[in-house]
Amino acid sequence: MSDKRMDVVGPGELGADDRKTWRELRTASRAPANPFMDPAFSVAVGLVRPRARVAVLREDGIPVGFFPHERGFAGRGRAIGLGVSDSQGVVLREGVRLDARALLRACALSSWEFDSLEAGQHPFLPHASEALASPVVDLGDGFERYTESLRHRSPGFVKQTLAKERKLARQVGEVRFVYDDPDPGALRALMRWKSAQYRRTGRRDRFAQEWITRLVDLLARSDDPSAVERRPCSTPAAGPWPPTSGCARPRSCPGGSRRTTGRTASTPPGWCCCRGCWRRLPPTGSSWSTWAAGRRGTRSRSRHVT
Repeated sequence: MSDKRMDVVGPGELGADDRKTWRELRTASRAPANPFMDPAFSVAVGLVRPRARVAVLREDGIPVGFFPHERGFAGRGRAIGLGVSDSQGVVLREGVRLDARALLRACALSSWEFDSLEAGQHPFLPHASEALASPVVDLGDGFERYTESLRHRSPGFVKQTLAKERKLARQVGEVRFVYDDPDPGALRALMRWKSAQYRRTGRRDRFAQEWITRLVDLLARSDDPSAVERRPCSTPAAGPWPPTSGCARPRSCPGGSRRTTGRTASTPPGWCCCRGCWRRLPPTGSSWSTWAAGRRGTRSRSRHVT
């Protein structure tokens, strides 16, 4: 009989071998690559959320599962990074069966709240209130091939987006795409614009919460080669991030009438600098959907597992 046990530790207490095993389990599961399900994201959240924890399930001393979470008052649990992450759940070795309530008891949790449960999270699916499609932009065959496919499926959308781009270029100046711009001013501009958009639309301002602002700064700031592990990006996918536009000409800006999503590192994937003023625009021909290399997936919503 195998020796089974579970350790609950802070994300920063995970050793290099544990993080390596976590990633290997994710790869073996064939789940879509998602940076919010990577151990680096949990470690980053742990630096700004002291109650962040990871339950490590072991068989004969070998990790076979990881459950990142946050423990609040009276044992009320929540998905790690709730309010920021768009993919939540437990990471398990294939064949491992888990009872959700037993897991919560072992973690001293009275409940666990999630709002973007990853598809295939069988222990928690019975507690989901609804399942929603999760759009994905598959760039596995290259951007040109993706653009051709988009023109075939949505010619009107592509034509309208490109027309807006040309109009904006005439009115404001050259539109250029800057990937992974390290300029902290661009990130600050994004956060200001997003806060203003939240308030303007009557939604809760995420950036009014200090821990979210600190987390964004942490994920964006790094000078070493391992920086990719501390950003919402994992090979071969990039996760969505709160985007917005500060464009003074919303009718001309491609983001003015579409829901914009997508961010890879210190700045979103569609920044341009026109006459010294930062604008947020899409790569030419891209759709305004959540973008990541992978297949279309699903996610589930709920309030609590109790």
